[in-house]
Amino acid sequence: MKKRKGRVIALGTILACSIGLGTLSVEAGNENSVYSFKIKKEQGNEYTGTKYRQTTTERNTWKVRMYYSQEGTNTYTTYWLEKSNGTNVSPAVDVKAGNKNSKSGRNHYIKGNAGANATEVRLTAENNNVSSSTYSVEGYWDEETGRILPGQYKTFYTTEYNK
Repeated sequence: MKKRKGRVIALGTILACSIGLGTLSVEAGNENSVYSFKIKKEQGNEYTGTKYRQTTTERNTWKVRMYYSQEGTNTYTTYWLEKSNGTNVSPAVDVKAGNKNSKSGRNHYIKGNAGANATEVRLTAENNNVSSSTYSVEGYWDEETGRILPGQYKTFYTTEYNK
């Protein structure tokens, strides 16, 4: 009797673990994919290659940090996500440049729009003002961080330096 009860408990445990493992979903990590490109004059768009954003919720944020701008420290560039066909799929955010040290600048966590769910997206940028000059920028981005946008923020939030 004890032997049978032990088998039932063991079988139940194995079954519960199997069901639990089957329902786990893949969570996005908070990655730092490097980007580097020239911002075009007259607010022309520049962008990275595409990455797959697997989330099904707009509140799962994407991230951008600009640690260098040839325009100088504390200057701004506007960033957003878009599909490869040019459709914008997130709000745009002005990001302040750091001091060229790869650990400078701040992480900006931005929600996606419904169009950014389960699709290929790319980081897109333009000068935050109309200018006839071009400049280089460098930083990190992540199409899906796994960080959910806190309820007190409508579209994005910014972390302290180096977080």
